[in-house]
Amino acid sequence: MKHLSRLALSLLALLPLVAAAQIAAPRKPTDTRPVTAPTPTQPARPADTLSAPPQPVTAPVQGMQPPRTQPIQSQGPARVVPPAPPATTAPVKVYDRNGRIVPGMQQAGPNRVLDTRTGRYYDSVPTGDGQRVKP
Repeated sequence: MKHLSRLALSLLALLPLVAAAQIAAPRKPTDTRPVTAPTPTQPARPADTLSAPPQPVTAPVQGMQPPRTQPIQSQGPARVVPPAPPATTAPVKVYDRNGRIVPGMQQAGPNRVLDTRTGRYYDSVPTGDGQRVKP
């Protein structure tokens, strides 16, 4: 029992040291390997251009764009674009109270259908691919 309490006490004493060792400052990536800059390669020149002065070669820098020389011009607040009309131009199918398609009925507005035979308007609810007349 005495051995166990000494072990626990020594572990508690070492705990702050172990925690401090893990919080050490991060090392730089170049500490373990040398820094080497990429060397630009010269493109092959034809034999007739040997007398021309060599052109400077700029290596493309990945992930970086040149800084803008002018600020981005503002055109005011964003414009609201109206939604595109539906792609289908087929008439909406109208179903009766029992679920059968009724010929000659047209959608007159949201949740309204027109019976072209009698000229009467009916309330409807959206159903599947069309409208269903309310009971």
